[in-house]
Amino acid sequence: MIIVGSTNAEVGIERGMDILRNGGSAMDAVEATIRLVEDNPEDHTVGFNSYPNLLGELQLDASIMDGSTLETGAVAAMSGYREAISIARKVKDVLPHVLLAGAGAERFAKEMGFEHQARMVTEEISDLRVERLKEDMSPEVFSGLASRSDLHQWVRLATDPEKTGGTVNVLARDSRGNLCTGVSTSGWAWKYPWQGR
Repeated sequence: MIIVGSTNAEVGIERGMDILRNGGSAMDAVEATIRLVEDNPEDHTVGFNSYPNLLGELQLDASIMDGSTLETGAVAAMSGYREAISIARKVKDVLPHVLLAGAGAERFAKEMGFEHQARMVTEEISDLRVERLKEDMSPEVFSGLASRSDLHQWVRLATDPEKTGGTVNVLARDSRGNLCTGVSTSGWAWKYPWQGR
């Protein structure tokens, strides 16, 4: 049995190892480990309280794969739900699809009984976004950002090269030799928003 992860997985690795030691599956261990990272308010690159996109929306991506069957589930550009990795697992378990994005992922999360969160970003992170964007934008540009037809021109200025990474990656092998891998991220800070509504 083994479980390994990226540096930011440290907050959940012990929980994942406990699952493996108690005979649990690699899939359960990976999901539980990543869930703890997604719920960690100190990690601003994964899950709750992560860096939002250019318009201030938090959009999450996650994927999980069962190494024995190669079945995969993923969500992308999903807003309003904290448990991206668990929703990705439900995609794998319930649907014939591999990936759901945006409104489709959100609808599915609701159907599966996950709780919608009205606020996914704290005031601290919201204020940090405003401060960062106002460094490169005039008040007129900033106040009308959501309705601009040239948003793509502002992404390169706004994207913070110090906040581009942070995806949590976890791999586990259980006592039966089954492998699982999972990833979860909010993507780059101040990234271009997905507008599939």
